[in-house]
Amino acid sequence: MRGTRTSIVAAALAVTLTSTAGAAIATSPDPYHDGGRSVTAGESSELATGLLGPLRVAVGRGNTAYVSQNLGGKLTRVDRSGEITTLLDRPGIEIGGVSTRHGEVYFTESSGGPQDPEAPYVANVSVLEDGETRVLADLAALETEYNYDAGNEYGFQGLPAECASRIPADLAPIALPHGGEAYSHPYATAVSDSGRYVYVADAGANAIFTVDTRRGSVDATVLEPVPTLVTAELVASLAEQGFALPECVVGATFNAEPVPTDIEFGPAGLLYLTSLPGTPEAPGSGSVRSFDPRSGDVDVVVAGLNTPTGLAFDRRGNLFIAELFANRILVVPAGTDEAVPFTEAVLPADVEVDGKYLYATTNALPCSPEVVTDPPCDPAPQGALERTRLEYGRK
Repeated sequence: MRGTRTSIVAAALAVTLTSTAGAAIATSPDPYHDGGRSVTAGESSELATGLLGPLRVAVGRGNTAYVSQNLGGKLTRVDRSGEITTLLDRPGIEIGGVSTRHGEVYFTESSGGPQDPEAPYVANVSVLEDGETRVLADLAALETEYNYDAGNEYGFQGLPAECASRIPADLAPIALPHGGEAYSHPYATAVSDSGRYVYVADAGANAIFTVDTRRGSVDATVLEPVPTLVTAELVASLAEQGFALPECVVGATFNAEPVPTDIEFGPAGLLYLTSLPGTPEAPGSGSVRSFDPRSGDVDVVVAGLNTPTGLAFDRRGNLFIAELFANRILVVPAGTDEAVPFTEAVLPADVEVDGKYLYATTNALPCSPEVVTDPPCDPAPQGALERTRLEYGRK
């Protein structure tokens, strides 16, 4: 599958997640073996706690981790001993998309848009250099001008007119056929070894942006919609969540937004991204896709995932995936396309590998005091950064 590409010169230098049942994936009681070697989860420890919405993590020199507290507007540094330093504090701005290269820290800044029209509309890709912030791309301006996924066809496809007329009025704008809205929400970044290119997974524009920091240009690869067969079970699940659809939609195809949630470099010079389709998110509709920055080709390499929001490779080519609402981290053995359980984790949002350690942000979403739970939840920030040793052994 080839994404739609558009090249332009930079004009001016929340994903809604729906909890679903666990996806059907391949499972195995045995650890993954690569050439006779296995990988399992070793000793785990918490490096930092009390974080507010830690949705992204990157690890750089000296085992130093950089964590974005997306819901708190902070960019945080955590050293190997667990000492926490706030690098940026911007109330009202979502700081996310963190990655690092040679001591420089790249990140995204988001605010406003259709979901919050009263706030200033911000969608920047930036870099922190020697304590100073430099904006590399203003995606809000670009998306406002070009609305990259406007040509995609989302919503129910080929629905009979009589059935379409029974869609509730409040659901019609997202349920009936429509194009993408003009909205950018840069969510994750990956930086080339040279530092020239910054690749951005944009969960609002449903695109992969390539920012050329030398030329000051931006290239957009628009991801295709995700066709979802609507089943009676899915309609019942949506009804429980307050989305009442008529029974006549059973058997129809709904084109969901692809919503990329992470992007990382992987084998063969390709980039890999997690895709979490927008509402309705059917069980097992999440995936990992490869992206060839040279050709623009996008291919599904792992399917059947449940709320995948982060991924990382180790040096052996093993792929680790955070499944946010499934409360687990999976591993996809190198050379295979089957995900097997690696370790359990509470609301893991992102993973990163540094040497023999897997870093993960957990408890990434705070509870809401408006939602009654038993026992009552603690609304104080509970986000954490955990580090787990990767144990490699012989079969």
